[in-house]
Amino acid sequence: MDRLPMRSDLTPAEYSSLCLVAKGFMSRTIPSAHRTRLVELGLIQDRMGGLMPTPAGTMVARRIDRDLPKSF
Repeated sequence: MDRLPMRSDLTPAEYSSLCLVAKGFMSRTIPSAHRTRLVELGLIQDRMGGLMPTPAGTMVARRIDRDLPKSF
């Protein structure tokens, strides 16, 4: 992907998974379909036996969280 994903690029469930990973290194506790999609979008990395946010992933999680209504 040649741009940062927008709100419409993520499902609510994928966004929730991104928020979990954006907090820092974690084991593989998110659904594998979410992990695959977030890696494809360049928002997380699957490294060293766990998941880590990319700089873009951290920025997107913060931006979406700030812009979304609480019901998302």
